[in-house]
Amino acid sequence: MLAACEAAKIHGAMFSTPVAMAQGALESGWGGSGLTRQANNLFGIKAGKGWKHETLAMPTREYIAGKGWIVTVAKWRKYPCWEACVTDYAHMIATLSWFRDALNHLEDPDAFLHALLPSPRSAQWPRGKPGWATDPDYRNKVRRCAVEIQAEGGPRWGN
Repeated sequence: MLAACEAAKIHGAMFSTPVAMAQGALESGWGGSGLTRQANNLFGIKAGKGWKHETLAMPTREYIAGKGWIVTVAKWRKYPCWEACVTDYAHMIATLSWFRDALNHLEDPDAFLHALLPSPRSAQWPRGKPGWATDPDYRNKVRRCAVEIQAEGGPRWGN
């Protein structure tokens, strides 16, 4: 995740590098997912109505409370390179109101990640506060990736 380190240098500390690296590893299948290979999309960033650039339609699994896992087709943002994806990730966190609280926790990866996710107790989710992922085990999966990255000499998750 050299792109995460480079984006942090260029764009300032707008995200937690350990979280960005772990999310990128998880979401991209360590760089090998179809979405990453075809769209340079490391974080599973969907293309909403406001996205005016290229997209890629691909199936995905989503977890819906009370229904379980479903398969659907989503439009994903397509990037020219990994650095553009990392920059967009940082921009989203800095500008979208439902992610902005994460900026208060740049030195605490657990709190930063917690701020990116919807509340698991929210009966209204996904109609409530949007979050980065629908997977109820997402937090643990990101943490497991972070442990692997740290073991290989990557950034420390915490103290």
